[in-house]
Amino acid sequence: DFFGFGDAFGRQRRGPRRGGDLRYNLELSFEEAAFGTETQLRIPRAETCSSCSGSGAAPGTKPTSCPTCRGTGQVTFQQGFFSVARTCSHCRGSGRIVAESCKTCHGEGHVPIEKTLQVKIPPGVDTGSQSRIGGEGEPGALGGPPGDLYVVLRAAEHAFFKRDGTSLFCEMPVS
Repeated sequence: DFFGFGDAFGRQRRGPRRGGDLRYNLELSFEEAAFGTETQLRIPRAETCSSCSGSGAAPGTKPTSCPTCRGTGQVTFQQGFFSVARTCSHCRGSGRIVAESCKTCHGEGHVPIEKTLQVKIPPGVDTGSQSRIGGEGEPGALGGPPGDLYVVLRAAEHAFFKRDGTSLFCEMPVS
């Protein structure tokens, strides 16, 4: 990224792109964090539309190259000595036009779902620990791989025990 504007020559990557990562914050009791647990997570996310295979076009049709930007996703114009590129407003930077949208996903290429995952939390985790579940993030664009799901843990405090690393302490009055 050259100053955050695509690559150094103003082109956008047009091939498959990896999907976005998701984060899930999981609250654990002190006992669950100490001894480990197995729990179910319900994750709202998008999934590639099975009707159009993520293209956004109705079954039997295919997206075509945008006539305004000729498939580049950007429109370039000259301003004095400078050449300025901006996102194509006709295709919104995708470089392709869908003539007839998929009825299932309404041309988006993905549909919202809620997925239930069984997650095993190992014993001894602490607040701030995280677990990565590969391939359970948002779907990739243009056939790219999905992102990952990061489960970030937060362990509750206990009424009597205090934690210091992997050690437990309990303050007791001794007469």
